[in-house]
Amino acid sequence: MFDLDEEVSIDLTPLVDVIIVLLFFFILTASFSKPILEIVLPKAEAPDPGATRTRELVISIKQDGTIHHEGQQVSKEALPALLETMPDALLNLHVDEKAPFNAFVGVVDQAKTKRGGRFVISTQATSASTPL
Repeated sequence: MFDLDEEVSIDLTPLVDVIIVLLFFFILTASFSKPILEIVLPKAEAPDPGATRTRELVISIKQDGTIHHEGQQVSKEALPALLETMPDALLNLHVDEKAPFNAFVGVVDQAKTKRGGRFVISTQATSASTPL
């Protein structure tokens, strides 16, 4: 049936042919991979410093839980009317780190109902040089 004295050999010619075809394919496709569309992206520009800034309504909650606006103390009853004075302005709540939580929650509840939940909360440590 099989002759054991016969030497076994593998013909590598088809393998070399396939490698050459793959090499041609990769060389040709690499030369055609130039961008099809020329896209010109706009350059980023800094905003004009003289442009109109958004108006801001700043309400501060002090360490003792009192509410202030422009240096004047505001009562909890007057807060809803104050929030309605400038409806298009950004509401910025400056809250002292040591302010009581119930004062903060009371202001946030009013802001959520009067402003639809659109406001910014920031905390600052109280110091002599930076008043809230």
